[in-house]
Amino acid sequence: MRSPLQHRRTRQAGFTLIEVLISMIIMSVVTTMLIGVWIVLTHSAAFARADNAASATGRDSLDRITAEIRAAQPNPSATPAAATPFVVTLSAPYVNDANDCTFYSAYNNAGVAADGTTSATPGTGTGALLVTSIWLDTSGAALQKKLMWSRDTNKDGMIDAGDKTFVVADSVVNTAPAVNRPIFTYVFRDKSGVYTTANTVTSTTVANLVAVNIEVVVDANLSDKPAYIDFVSTVRPRNVASAN
Repeated sequence: MRSPLQHRRTRQAGFTLIEVLISMIIMSVVTTMLIGVWIVLTHSAAFARADNAASATGRDSLDRITAEIRAAQPNPSATPAAATPFVVTLSAPYVNDANDCTFYSAYNNAGVAADGTTSATPGTGTGALLVTSIWLDTSGAALQKKLMWSRDTNKDGMIDAGDKTFVVADSVVNTAPAVNRPIFTYVFRDKSGVYTTANTVTSTTVANLVAVNIEVVVDANLSDKPAYIDFVSTVRPRNVASAN
């Protein structure tokens, strides 16, 4: 039989306050480490998703822009008659400068070949040519802008509120101070065969325009430090002369 002293000591057995505090500290450290790992993994997964989305947006937008400009062609029915696919008679942003490109196109018109040929005008390539513009919406304070597409679907010879418009690419940062790169750079070839480049097209230079360099820069990490992705291409419209 236990003595009263032994019984009292047995009932007092357990963790001391110091042991409890040490255990709590260890558990807190382990929990903090686990939460930190979870946050890092979540952040990495979110960045990977954003990067993939930005890459897909950049590729798709560049493919669309390239296809549109490549299929552009002069519209002899325009007034005055256009000797080039590129339009310089409209007002900003529907012009040809560093952030905007405007031209005649029938690309993706239902029942129409890429060159504009229709059954009513076989072989002419001008049956459905409409003014088309790919332009950067520079409104708003955010550095990330929207690259837009507009076409003269109401056929009034200009681009206005009655025409079809949609977003080609989000989060375009070409105009951000840290980037500051033109989306469109134009390549000219004069009568002597000399090539030059510029970021604007005028009524006196448009006839020598033979190709367009395209660079779209998108931000893949909108919620944190910017992560820029660059997409570059050069396109020459099929229907322009190599020189005048």
